[in-house]
Parts: sequence; C-alpha cells; structure tokens
Amino acid sequence: MRRLSYDKKDLGYSFALTTLVMVVAALVLQFFIGAAASGWKFWLMQALYTLLIGSSAFLYAAISKTNVFVATRLDRHPILSHVLWGCGAAVFLVLCMSQINNLFLDLIESLGLKRPSVELDNNFAGLIICACILPAFAEEIVFRGTLAQSLYNHKSKVAALAISGALFSLFHANPAQTLHQFVLGVFLTLLVFRSGSLWTSIIVHFFSNAFVVLLAYTPLGDDEFWNLQTNVFALPLMIIGIAGFVVCVLFYVLTTKSNWQKPVVDTVDTPAESDGDAEVTSDEEPIEAESATANRKLSNTPLWVGIFVCAVLWIAQLLE
Repeated sequence: MRRLSYDKKDLGYSFALTTLVMVVAALVLQFFIGAAASGWKFWLMQALYTLLIGSSAFLYAAISKTNVFVATRLDRHPILSHVLWGCGAAVFLVLCMSQINNLFLDLIESLGLKRPSVELDNNFAGLIICACILPAFAEEIVFRGTLAQSLYNHKSKVAALAISGALFSLFHANPAQTLHQFVLGVFLTLLVFRSGSLWTSIIVHFFSNAFVVLLAYTPLGDDEFWNLQTNVFALPLMIIGIAGFVVCVLFYVLTTKSNWQKPVVDTVDTPAESDGDAEVTSDEEPIEAESATANRKLSNTPLWVGIFVCAVLWIAQLLE
C-alpha cells in the first residue's frame, strides 16, 4: 500500500535527495552542454535542469512508496479567491522586494564583493518557458508539494512557513534572489496550506515570475531605477509595495476559508495488532525511547547535509 501524505521525517530525506539531484544535474549538463552555453543550448540546459529538479519529487515518492498526486495536493482543484489574492499580493511583493533586494546587493558590494546578479539570455520565449512555466510546476511540486507538506502538521505554523521559505531560498544558492525567494516561499506555502491545493501556488508562482519577466522589458526592470539616491520614484514604489502586500495578505486571511485546520492523517492500511500482544515492561521503555531518539537524529542528518551543500554553493556564488 502507498502512503497518502508526508510527515516530518520526509523533510530531511526529500531535501537531501533534491539537493543531490541538483548537484548531479548541474555537473552532467555542464559536461555535455557546457557551462558557457549560449543561444538554444543555454535554454535547453535550463529546461533540462528545471525538469530534473522537479523529477526529484516523483523519485522520492517512488522510493518512499507515496501517492505523489495525493500527498502533494495535486489532486485538488485551486480555489479562485485564493488564486486572485495570491496574484495580487505577488505584484506588490515584486515592487517592494525589488528595492529591498537592491539595498541588500548594495550592502554586499560595499563589503568589497562582486555584486550578485541573475544572468539570463534576453529571449522572451525562453524566459517564459524556462523562467516561468517550468519552474512554476517543477519547483512547486518539490518545495510546496513535498517539502512543505512534510511540515503541514508542525506544532508551530509560523515555524513551518519559515522553514519552507528558508529551504526554498537557500536551495537556489543565489544571493541576488535570496530575500525575495524567502518571502515568496513563505507566502506560497501559506497559499497551499490554506487552499489545500498545490495548483494555487503553481498558478501564483507562474504569475509572479511572468510579472518579473514583463518588468524586465520596462524601466522598472533596471536595478538603477530602484536606487534611492538617483530615482525619486524608488522609495514611493517600495512603500506602495510593502503596504499593498501586507493589505493583500491580511484580506486574504480574513476573507477566505482556510483548509489548514485539521492534521493530515495517513490512511494507509496497517497490519492489525494480534490479540496476544504482550505488555511492554518498564525495562523495555528506555530501549524504545532510545530507539526513537536515534531515528529522530537519523532523519535530521540528511536535512543538515542538504543545507550544508546549499550553503556552500551560496557562499561560492557570493565569492565568485
């Protein structure tokens, strides 16, 4: 029988597997296509890389014998009100984070380090496919479908959102996107947990990325536009972005029904207990407690390994 949900033990193993797939995919694609690929080869490499990242969710589901469509909430339809509030909030988030992120990059540059950036070929079709459509599905099924769902029953909702956003941000290993992706990751997790459907975050993720791509073809897409010292519009737009995002999130929470109420219980059949089960003696209890502690430590180890690898890559990008 296959499981129908993920639990906290799946967090570390699934993140470690995704990190492993990411590293292997990057090395293999760079070997066969080339790290300095351009034109159609560049976009092919981006597409294959994103698809391989997404495949880790299906690979982990197969390894853990889990129904991937049920466990990731792909089997549930999105709710229009959740999608609309999510898209509205995403617009204001881009406006405010563009300035905040620019200040963060200024700080990095002031430390004598190279200013981080996101380098993509200026090809509209390639950007829509490889920066909007594919990541919206591949990243969501991994980060909100597998990783976040393992945190669904976490005793602290705030911690569950923060952990999900932090892993999403750290995984990309790009200081130029760190702050924006953390906040976006937290918000997308909130959307999935409240709406009960992964399609909600998939749609909003696509809309958010598409909005950024469209802005790149306007003056708003230039980092210099958000320079407080040279542009009088930078500060007002940042304030509007922050206020708009806060209002959208607030009204979203107040006007929509949340499905994030009852714990998800795995309904996979378990062997029936025999009538002749012996009572557990006091001598056996310490052994069981010790075993539980060992299993908990074991389940946390892959998570910290994945975090360490991503942190090293993040620092490498910063020092490049």
